[in-house]
Amino acid sequence: MIQTKKSYPLRIVVFFVIVVASSFAMPISSKVFIAGATGATGKHVVQQLLEKGNSVVAVTRSKDTMMGLIPQKDYGDRLQIHEASILDLSDDELKSLTKGCSAVVSCLGHRPTFDGLFGHPKRLVTDATKRLTAAMPSDSKFILMGTEAVQLPIDPKRTFLERSVLFLLRNLLPPHVDNEEVAAFLQEHKEINWSALRPTNLVDADEADGIYKIQEESSLPLFGSQAISRANVAHFMVELVTNESTYSQWKHKMPVIVEKESETKAEL
Repeated sequence: MIQTKKSYPLRIVVFFVIVVASSFAMPISSKVFIAGATGATGKHVVQQLLEKGNSVVAVTRSKDTMMGLIPQKDYGDRLQIHEASILDLSDDELKSLTKGCSAVVSCLGHRPTFDGLFGHPKRLVTDATKRLTAAMPSDSKFILMGTEAVQLPIDPKRTFLERSVLFLLRNLLPPHVDNEEVAAFLQEHKEINWSALRPTNLVDADEADGIYKIQEESSLPLFGSQAISRANVAHFMVELVTNESTYSQWKHKMPVIVEKESETKAEL
């Protein structure tokens, strides 16, 4: 007796294909640790991650401040707020807070005040980065918000005037040294999963419009008018956290992000 191959009704095959395709299309929620969560950019990162259904572990000096910066909704256990200064946390506390996190995001920066620029800690971003990358799970991503003023070897040579200004910043302004040192640290440690973006002049905006340009080199003039909204910076950081294709493209790189004067969506 000749056995024939078993066939399935077309509707079953179609249903199976739809289920499989849907499983790939469905966004996968993540648990994300955020340092600098109440900052001008960090608050947008928190809000956008929560809106996408992700869980957030935020470290901030004030829970009330954090809650006042995001829409008043019931986030349940998707939002955990730990009141502390990031550098005051012990190594064990950082390991506990980052446990199970698929990404650690740093929006830390120095406040634009005299104490913020010249007071302690002078290496806030660098010290926090070293401790967070040591504490987080080895397969987690580390996403850093840096600055376009940091010059990389791949960048075109700046003008004499620009180099002179950067020399003065390097010797007179501790936050600039901090930004350069954290960039050097990450470039020296490719065993860490990291990506660091370099935004141009930061401006405020209520919401991200996704209209911006990402480029690997900093070919923009130091004194140019190019700007980027903090909401759009957060948008790209969230993309790095949640979109594996985007992260793979910019892993171990420090792309520049700038507003794009067109109606097309972000080129990632």
